[in-house]
Amino acid sequence: MPYEYWCAACEAASPEQRERRADAEDELVVHRQAAHGGLRPDAGDGVRRVHADARGDGCLPAGSFWAVLFFLALFLANCWGR
Repeated sequence: MPYEYWCAACEAASPEQRERRADAEDELVVHRQAAHGGLRPDAGDGVRRVHADARGDGCLPAGSFWAVLFFLALFLANCWGR
């Protein structure tokens, strides 16, 4: 599962997701050096796990879309049968 860093102070996030947590932590350190003088911002920052489709790079719609489509098909089949 991919990882990304986030910074609440400047609302920044990783430009790319990283497969390894250590790579995302390295990017976080670089961001701290560049934007905050090497210090952790008071608002907070960190590394989090994200789904690959959370940034829209998946080719299939989300599961909730399929659930709504399924129930809509059931509803229409029920109405059509009467």
